[in-house]
Amino acid sequence: MPFVAAESRRGAEGDPRGELGLSLAEANLTLLTLPFGTQAKLGQMRNRFGLLNQIHSHDRPQIDSPNVLVRFLGEEGLVERGAELTWVAPLPFFLEALAGVFNGDNETAFGRGSLRSALVTGRLRTFVELGDTGALQLGASVARGETGDAQRSLLAGWEAKYKLTPETWRHALLTLAGEALYSVRDVEVTDETTFAGEERTRRRFGWYAYAEIQPFQRWLGGLRYDWTEFPVLRGHEWAVQPYLAFMPSEFLRFRLAYKHSERDKRDCCSANDATARIVDELLFQASFILGAHPAHPF
Repeated sequence: MPFVAAESRRGAEGDPRGELGLSLAEANLTLLTLPFGTQAKLGQMRNRFGLLNQIHSHDRPQIDSPNVLVRFLGEEGLVERGAELTWVAPLPFFLEALAGVFNGDNETAFGRGSLRSALVTGRLRTFVELGDTGALQLGASVARGETGDAQRSLLAGWEAKYKLTPETWRHALLTLAGEALYSVRDVEVTDETTFAGEERTRRRFGWYAYAEIQPFQRWLGGLRYDWTEFPVLRGHEWAVQPYLAFMPSEFLRFRLAYKHSERDKRDCCSANDATARIVDELLFQASFILGAHPAHPF
């Protein structure tokens, strides 16, 4: 039967006057038993585009989001209002197909904010068991819409995730995962001599991959590598991030990470309100859960 889910995305957010505000993360209705074995989800939601976009930031494998997701989708990712329809094919193996129509209210990649120029998404996902201890998930996604200045924007993504879970273990010993994005975007460039506008197409690529090992129930460590071009400007950046997590219980977690980033230019973008070609960061996070919490995706 259908159900409604709603939660806060950022919790409390402050401003210079000391006031606090709350923002809504998701408010949607899920219809589980539609004809032909389909399911529908309607409302405001994190789009199931790619591997990590559907997961809230505090539940992701690392403290921060991979650089390619931030550059191509923004800090918050794709959080849209619309509808998704999913269908599991009646095949001997698992194959899930997804199609969505949204208002495209994303300032970074899709900014029209109207169903008249809708953001259309699609995804195929499969899951394969490799023996008694291993499992592999593969997927491909696409999103097409328009930017805020009515220019075409297309994103294609590929994902893979592998888990090795020894027999009798309750958690994975080894996790390997990665995702790649390819962006095609039309932009209007102004000629500095004639001041005339000219439309050009930007084709950009980026990816990340990480490895995580958890030999003990309460401790895990990992390493993530990022490489991405900038979606509109020229140039690229790369980053490497080792991290360590300690989980005293299933409701409490502490994470520590060091991130080293290098860009081929210093005026492309900002990090922590400052521009630099080389950036070193020390990240720490403490998170806790109150009440029931749904199971995480594979």
